[in-house]
Amino acid sequence: MLEYPIALEFTVSKDRLNTLKNSMNNECLESNKFAAFTDSGTKYFLQIFPNGDTDERRGETWVFLHLELGNEKKVKADYKLLIKLANWSSKVDYVFEKSTGYGASCCTTDELFDTNKKFIVDGKLTVKVKGILKTVETNNEMGFLQTKLKWIRNLCNLWNIGFEDFTIVTADGKELKVHKCVLAAQSPVFAAMFKPHTKEAKESKVEMPDFSFEIIEKSIKLCYNHDFDADTSIDEAFTLFKFAEKYDIQIIKGDLQDYLADKINVSNLCEIVQRAGDENAVKLRNKCMDSLSSFLSKKKFVPNMEVLDKTFLIAAIKNSSCHTCETL
Repeated sequence: MLEYPIALEFTVSKDRLNTLKNSMNNECLESNKFAAFTDSGTKYFLQIFPNGDTDERRGETWVFLHLELGNEKKVKADYKLLIKLANWSSKVDYVFEKSTGYGASCCTTDELFDTNKKFIVDGKLTVKVKGILKTVETNNEMGFLQTKLKWIRNLCNLWNIGFEDFTIVTADGKELKVHKCVLAAQSPVFAAMFKPHTKEAKESKVEMPDFSFEIIEKSIKLCYNHDFDADTSIDEAFTLFKFAEKYDIQIIKGDLQDYLADKINVSNLCEIVQRAGDENAVKLRNKCMDSLSSFLSKKKFVPNMEVLDKTFLIAAIKNSSCHTCETL
């Protein structure tokens, strides 16, 4: 489950609020939109409905956190809405399964404009939201996973079943027997290698001097959809990623980046960021960005931040900071 911190302060003038004081059309004032989850397309913003968002809520002022879902299909939000000067706050737990807003009523419309209530001070209303967004797997994704697992079991059974038609010679001189059809299905590099006119196809053999037998065997087993070893070290995972990158095995690249993302903590984050950059692991680097933003928002100490790329670090600091915008 990936976490992303959100913090936004939205200031609106009394004059703008007054134009919607008697609105019967569910009109609202909206803040600017801000990204959540790096490169996911998900955005969040605040909405203020001075006279309610439905007929049933007419005469009430409502404040919403609105999420526009991008690649994330289900997001759990734990957040707090507050108007500090009026001593009002509301804690909200909500699961967004579509792009919508959800929030709470802070006061009646009359109370909003009552100077004694201190919602509007010096001609301005300031609303703040602070919280955490968390990605959630959907039922459809879980159902697809069950179907995929049945298919995976069948593919796993091909390993060492016999009928292998290709040999890989590793850096340490060992040989590994494999099925060309399995590798070709997973890798366009292997698919090209197996074309009839190539040396490898004619000899039914290829030498891989850059990787040990253990790394090649583990990588090939992943092509057969064998389970990933949960005890794999970060260093070995990056070596497996190098193999997958060289032979353009997208499914392994994606799985390894997810595996490494789950290993991120305050102690190893900077190492993983650096290596993700070196290996062009874009998905992993983005998840490192979200993790660093989350750690900073919780004021956790992250060692070795001085080695991080300046642009990367500044972006994470911005993500973890409270955004501000005004509608005056």
